[in-house]
Amino acid sequence: MYEIAWWRDLVIVILGLIATIALIFISIIVFLFYKRTLSLLESADSVVGKVSEIIDYADKEVIKPVLQFGTMVQGIVQGFSYFSNMFKKKEESND
Repeated sequence: MYEIAWWRDLVIVILGLIATIALIFISIIVFLFYKRTLSLLESADSVVGKVSEIIDYADKEVIKPVLQFGTMVQGIVQGFSYFSNMFKKKEESND
């Protein structure tokens, strides 16, 4: 029969082969996951770039004119308020 040392060596060799196969399998899975993740990140980068362009366009074409119009309306309201307060003070001083 075989001695205990032979069985020990056989177990070590078998575990070494299993560990090597498992390491290769895990490496392949990690590599495929990395490739898929890399393509997803590139897609996300392009989406972020497009959204940034849309926001810049909206800022130039929509928000700035609305703010300018709002500023103009605010100036007109303040002007009317100033003149109405001026006339109210004159009326109060005449009484």
